[in-house]
Amino acid sequence: MAQKSNLTIEVLSIIGGILTAIFFLGFLALASILRSEISCLITGSILIITTLIINRRLTKPFLDAMNITCYIAGCILAGFGMSSNIDVLFIVLIGISIVTMLLSKGFILTFLSVISFYTALFGEITNLLSPPNPLNVAIVPIMAVFLFVNLLETKILSHTNGDLSKYKPIHSGLFVSCVLALGGLSINYLTQSSNDWIISVFMLAGILITVYKIMQVMQVKSLIHQVCIYLLCILICLPSLHAPYLSGSILLILICFHYGYKAECAAALLLFIYAISKYYYDLDITLLTKSITLFCTGIVLLIAWYVLTQKKTRHEKI
Repeated sequence: MAQKSNLTIEVLSIIGGILTAIFFLGFLALASILRSEISCLITGSILIITTLIINRRLTKPFLDAMNITCYIAGCILAGFGMSSNIDVLFIVLIGISIVTMLLSKGFILTFLSVISFYTALFGEITNLLSPPNPLNVAIVPIMAVFLFVNLLETKILSHTNGDLSKYKPIHSGLFVSCVLALGGLSINYLTQSSNDWIISVFMLAGILITVYKIMQVMQVKSLIHQVCIYLLCILICLPSLHAPYLSGSILLILICFHYGYKAECAAALLLFIYAISKYYYDLDITLLTKSITLFCTGIVLLIAWYVLTQKKTRHEKI
């Protein structure tokens, strides 16, 4: 119960801090307080440094919203101050994110620094490589990092001596980054590409790795059953070869389910519902064919649910 209450407070603090930062930046813009790039850079630097000092000295829940407001506003203002030099901008933001990650205490700032780091790194890669579809370049690395962080979770935690103060926010930040990247990947005008199937292949590889781990836990030792489950996964993912956001949402669900992250699993399920709806809407086929496709997919998923439920029940009895 206390864990749910803390999660609710953290979510509300993040939402409140983001909204306050937006209104604060709007006030500064309307009041013409920040009229030059230098003033933006100085003000942003002061806000970031002040936030880190306060966070190092006090880690009280009622300060979280203020820290979020000052940190987000500071990063945005610093970005405006360096907007004339894009190369320096992203490198500096990456540096700010790393420093924040190392120096901050508590959940909030470490969580935000992970998202900020990934966003700045994505911007720098896009600036250097200038790919036609930058999200296609970004999605595979962040999903791979999230997958391998979970696969190596035991080894990572063994080096922390039971201290989860950094691992939890970093894990949550990686998850949110994956959700944001997959959400962006579903927007057609951001990723108009004929090579989406390559990303889907990477997502399928991640799904098969995670399913292998799940089968180990559920003691699926029969080779025939294993092959059938792998084939079922491939059949489920084949229709979404040109919609990698759909297979990506399935991968997130499997990871969070296997490692017992309930809140993340619920968020991944919501993303999956959105992905299914978007995929269904984008299908360039007749309504009858769409209905048949949904019907067959539903049957396959029900069969998969029945098999997994039966295996889980047997495993719990043993």
